[in-house]
Amino acid sequence: MPSAAYFRRQADICLRLSLIASDEEVSSRLIAMARDYMATGNALARGPESDGAGTAAQSGPSAGTAGAASVVQGPAAGSQTG
Repeated sequence: MPSAAYFRRQADICLRLSLIASDEEVSSRLIAMARDYMATGNALARGPESDGAGTAAQSGPSAGTAGAASVVQGPAAGSQTG
């Protein structure tokens, strides 16, 4: 399985792409993907003791968004509430 750093890099790539995407739907999807990647990376960094509820981030695009909001920056972040 890839490392936590791998998932965090993927999150960064998705966020950068969301900033240059001309389509709002694509931008929103990239932000959701970034949140999922960041949550997965954070869960891996915490280790195996978080295998219970911590694996929910891998179940869908809107799951596991805690902690990822601090990563979202730029114009696209203003449209996100919550």
